[in-house]
Amino acid sequence: MSKSIGSLTTAALLLLLLGVSSASSFDGIPSRRETSSLQLVSALVDKDSTRLSPKAASRIARDIPRGGATRPPRTVAVTRKQAPVVPTKASSTSSSGGKASLLTSIFNLSNNVAGAGILTLAAGKATGTGWVPSVVICVTLAFCSAHTFSLIGKACEMTGETTFKGLWSRAIGEKTSWIVDTMVFMNTFCVSIIYTGLLGDIFSALLKTTNLPSALISRNSIILIVASCILLPLNLIRDLSALGFTSILGLVAVLYTVFFIVVRALDGTYALEPVGKFVAEGLITLPSFEKSTWFNFDLNSLVLMSNLGLAFIAHYNGPSYWKSLENATSERFTKVALRAYTVLALIYVTTMVAGYSTFGDVCQGNILLNYSASDILSTLGRLATGFSIIFGFPLISNGCREGFKNASSALGMKAISDPQNHAKLVTCLLIVTTTLSIFLTDIKLIAGLSGATMGSALVYICPTLIYSKIVGQLKGKDSAEYRAARRNQLFIPFGLFTACMGVTMTLKNTVFS
Repeated sequence: MSKSIGSLTTAALLLLLLGVSSASSFDGIPSRRETSSLQLVSALVDKDSTRLSPKAASRIARDIPRGGATRPPRTVAVTRKQAPVVPTKASSTSSSGGKASLLTSIFNLSNNVAGAGILTLAAGKATGTGWVPSVVICVTLAFCSAHTFSLIGKACEMTGETTFKGLWSRAIGEKTSWIVDTMVFMNTFCVSIIYTGLLGDIFSALLKTTNLPSALISRNSIILIVASCILLPLNLIRDLSALGFTSILGLVAVLYTVFFIVVRALDGTYALEPVGKFVAEGLITLPSFEKSTWFNFDLNSLVLMSNLGLAFIAHYNGPSYWKSLENATSERFTKVALRAYTVLALIYVTTMVAGYSTFGDVCQGNILLNYSASDILSTLGRLATGFSIIFGFPLISNGCREGFKNASSALGMKAISDPQNHAKLVTCLLIVTTTLSIFLTDIKLIAGLSGATMGSALVYICPTLIYSKIVGQLKGKDSAEYRAARRNQLFIPFGLFTACMGVTMTLKNTVFS
């Protein structure tokens, strides 16, 4: 069984590598494998830099300054017989932009989207989805997400808006813009819970090999200690520019995690026949492949779809990528989206296939927990992931805090945004996230719920609704452009169905299983 699974993994990886290599070599762009960091809040653009930076995290739900100096407007020659040409807001936007090249933008997007979500994918497949449907679901949702992400760029080009909230106000109305702030808050709030829970999982597993008292190294104790002694001081920092190194740390953590998961899938150390090194120790849950099939696809597959919904979210930061893109046009922005999400599909499929082929049906919501405490490769992976989460956590919590303040201000509770209340707000939010992470012992529950709800809203529903509304306003509802744009609204019922059924099946497979 393990040999056939190893062969399947190898074949799948070769096919995916060939596919992505060819997909990323179009239009003279060299094929490069550019991966991601453990930052689920993406595209935080620094005002004085041409690259993405955590310094702008506090503005995640507000207007994020351009990621690079604005290109000078094109000079138009004026003669006595020619009147000056005054560009419209939309046209001036398309002729200007940041300084991020196409390749840099592809790297930045893929680097900032993938993160802790990869650790839940094998568990999503373990609910019973077959090998072929699992890969098809992952690749299909990647390209659906890329398409809806590209709609954000088209909307920015047509309107000149440079924030997701601005696009919503233009399309739907400013009075309901608090909905955007609330969605940003809820998404980052859920990610904060996941990150806190991961820290408890990771460091409690690492410390089990020590002689420390079991009460001190339990998951709950670790969460409380890390939250009060490390996360709270870091969250109180107002200037996050000192945490710029977390992008590289996160990138290294993700690359290494994918590497060691693939190595362990192929080296037989967790195999049942012949008995692998770590299986012989008797310290892990034995792998099981009773549910493993080639083509099974049922309602349980919605759990995997929900996990992927969380893993593909980047859309509310789409306008910041638009601002940072050099010579920004909708065509170039679409290329960025397609190629970045192709890279993400490669990472996700590789991790999911390798993780499941190692442990099968017993894959946990955090795949790192399946590996033996004596496995040095997994120990290094836990350390890299743990420290990446610790130093990246302030960026997540900052986005959560700003979304909460903006939504509260829009609803009339302006005192919450008072700078004098900074410490109180930080402490209160951290207490809530810490408490929930203690009670929610399996991160696949919150990952599935947030992916089903926020993923569906931010990836499938909002972008298509915004784009079609804007096309109708600018081109007219009788135009061919609007009729074409309305076809994208098929994503809305799909998103609603995925949200409702994703929540139902996630609860069924976690709480009521």
